[in-house]
Amino acid sequence: MGSGFHYVNVHAPRPKVWTFIRDMNAWAPLVPGYKEHIIFSDRHSAWKFAVHYGMVTKKIHVNVKITNWNEPSEVKFTLKGINQRFIGSGFFKAEEVSTVVTRMTGSLTIESTSPLAKLLQNTFDKMVVDLTKELTLAVGRAIERGGRDHL
Repeated sequence: MGSGFHYVNVHAPRPKVWTFIRDMNAWAPLVPGYKEHIIFSDRHSAWKFAVHYGMVTKKIHVNVKITNWNEPSEVKFTLKGINQRFIGSGFFKAEEVSTVVTRMTGSLTIESTSPLAKLLQNTFDKMVVDLTKELTLAVGRAIERGGRDHL
């Protein structure tokens, strides 16, 4: 099982951070390797992206479900692979440091049952750590820029 945890101080007030992290349309395109996503409801979406681990590049299709919105500070979600065998969960959390700085934490845990992931377990675990860090940093930068960042 791979787990990642990363935080960044965002130069924005907590309400601005909350507005961004509660909107899947805002942060889905920031996932490294993002291709597209479809929103089914305010709590359910499907995402497509490509991940690289080891010498392997995989196209990943995943169901993302919001399990909890704890306004104004936390969004929790679960993940379930559509075309790959894995499950996971994660969250974004916003903690006020001052009126203009918010500590935003991103967390991601993914458990794969695929034979390939088991063969490349160390690489898979590192990929989850890197993915969490890259996504958290990208979300922080997008918030500081004032909105959605569709790179």
